[in-house]
Amino acid sequence: MAVSSLRAGRRDTRIVIERLTEVSRDSLNQPIMDWTEHAKLWANVFFGTGAEQRAAAQTEATQAASFEVLASSMTKAITTADRIAFMNGHWDIRAVVPIGREGIKINAVMRVP
Repeated sequence: MAVSSLRAGRRDTRIVIERLTEVSRDSLNQPIMDWTEHAKLWANVFFGTGAEQRAAAQTEATQAASFEVLASSMTKAITTADRIAFMNGHWDIRAVVPIGREGIKINAVMRVP
């Protein structure tokens, strides 16, 4: 059974999944970590509803969104330790949920200045 929100025409936004990775070592042989590109994906983006935005604003200024992408070995490896680069900001991944066998839904929030 196909999931209608995963049709190719709906995934029209490019996002980048970033992963904290050891990029080198310092003079004491301690790892130097930095965010590197894990995957560049086409996604269908849904911004949080007004109620979610008001609830988020009460705790701190954040914007919530869900990103739907096709399932693959790369997208199935996404975890809450990763982040999304999108709209000139970085989105902290809060949950990664399978959508049947065809897709992955990533729920994330971005701090708003």
